[in-house]
Amino acid sequence: MPDSGVLITIDADEASDSWGFVGTVQIGEFEAYRTIRAFPTPGEAREAAQQLLAEVLGSLMAGQEWRTASDAFGHAARRSELGLGLRPGSRRGDTGGPALEEGRGDPRSNAPR
Repeated sequence: MPDSGVLITIDADEASDSWGFVGTVQIGEFEAYRTIRAFPTPGEAREAAQQLLAEVLGSLMAGQEWRTASDAFGHAARRSELGLGLRPGSRRGDTGGPALEEGRGDPRSNAPR
């Protein structure tokens, strides 16, 4: 039978002082984290642990993606290199043009470039 991998499980457990519930994060058989705050219900404890894990993973992944892009370009990535809405036709009335393609900002703007 093939190995099924390792699951990350978010759950709740009774707080050690019996004053509510704590959220837990398990990686496989190992408890990786317990919330430091206790919550009145198991659902609230699970939700708190889930939110913490989502925020941490989101921050880590965003940072890693930025580092990967910067390494690939050899410099801090420009908005145009990342494709963040600066392609021709990506905004109403946008005709593209050299200023957008070179990452110098919106040519219709009065803001300094």
